[in-house]
Amino acid sequence: MGGGDVGPLNASQPQTCFGVVNLSLGLNVTQHKAIASPWFSTAFGLIGLCSNLFALYVLLSSSRQLSSRSRSSFLVFLCGLVVTDFMGLLVTAAVIIPYHFTKFSWPQVDPGCHLCNFLGFSMVFFGQCPLLLGATMAGERFVGINRPFSRSASVSKRRAWAIVATVWGFSCALGLLPVLGLGRYTLQYPGSWCFLTLLPDAGNVVFCLLFALLGVCSVLLSFVFNTVSVVTLCRVYHDRESVQRRRDSEVEMMVQLVGIMLIATICWMPLL
Repeated sequence: MGGGDVGPLNASQPQTCFGVVNLSLGLNVTQHKAIASPWFSTAFGLIGLCSNLFALYVLLSSSRQLSSRSRSSFLVFLCGLVVTDFMGLLVTAAVIIPYHFTKFSWPQVDPGCHLCNFLGFSMVFFGQCPLLLGATMAGERFVGINRPFSRSASVSKRRAWAIVATVWGFSCALGLLPVLGLGRYTLQYPGSWCFLTLLPDAGNVVFCLLFALLGVCSVLLSFVFNTVSVVTLCRVYHDRESVQRRRDSEVEMMVQLVGIMLIATICWMPLL
C-alpha cells in the first residue's frame, strides 16, 4: 500500500478496515508526496509536543503559587486539557509519522486491523476529550461566577481531577464502541490514519451521529455558559475595589476559556 493503493470494498471483505474507499483514485505520485510529506508531519508533531510541554510547565509553576481554590481547580482542568492534547499528539504521531517515512503496507503490517482500531480509537478519544473538557470548564466557571454561594467553597483539586478522569472515562467508552460492534474504524485518505466510517449502514450512521452530536452539544454548551459568564462579569466589573480584584482573576480565566472555545469551534465544528 506504499502509494495508498487500496482497492474498493467488496463482498469478500465485509468487515475489513481497508478498502472502503479507493485511496489512489486520481492521486499521482507528486500529489501524494505533497499531501503525505513526512517532514511536515514531523515538524507539526514536534511543535505541538513542545508547545504542550511548555504550557504544562507554566501551569504547574502557577499552581504552586496560588492560594485561590477556584483558580487552582481551573488550572487542574487546564492541565487535564494540555495533558490530553499532548498525549493525543504523541500517540497518533507514533503511528502516522512512521507511515509517512516508510509507506508500510497496512494489510501486511496490520492484517487484523488492531493498529487501525487503536488509531481510530485514539482519534475519537483525543478528539472528543478537549470538547467535553471545554464544556466542563465553561460550566464550572458559569456556576462559580453566577452561583457562587451554591457552589459551596469551590471545587477542590481532588474533585477537579475526578471530573477530568470522568471525562476521560466517558470519551474512552465512546471510542470503544466500534471495537464492541457499533460502527467500525477504517483507513482514511491518504492512507496514513484511521477514523470512523462514513457509510450508510445503521451502525456507522449511529456512531457518526453520536460522535458529532456530542461534539456539537459540547461546543454549544461552552458558548452558552461562556456568554452568560462574560455578560455577568461585564455587569459587576466596576463594583467595589475588593470585588474588582477578585473579578480580575475571573476575567483572566474567562479570556482563556473563550480562546479555547474559539479554537474548538474553528477546528472541529466544520467536521462535526
